Amino acid sequence: MSAAAEAAMPLVDLSTYGCPLHYVKARQALSRMAPGERVAFLFSAGESAEQVRASLAEDGHRVLAVRPLGDTLQVEVAKAD
Repeated sequence: MSAAAEAAMPLVDLSTYGCPLHYVKARQALSRMAPGERVAFLFSAGESAEQVRASLAEDGHRVLAVRPLGDTLQVEVAKAD
């Protein structure tokens, strides 16, 4: 992805929310997007971040990248069609 496209991708910081609220907030953000649109979520690193990533994939969304950023995890997702 180009630097311009990555800069234009929305970043939703959910690192202050615990399980399962961070998953609910991620689903709400995705519900306001068009199919195929991309978003990056920030979650607190740990098992709950992995669970929400897996849950978004189970919902049919494409997990494009997972990047550790210190004590957070950035998860890039494309909304399901």
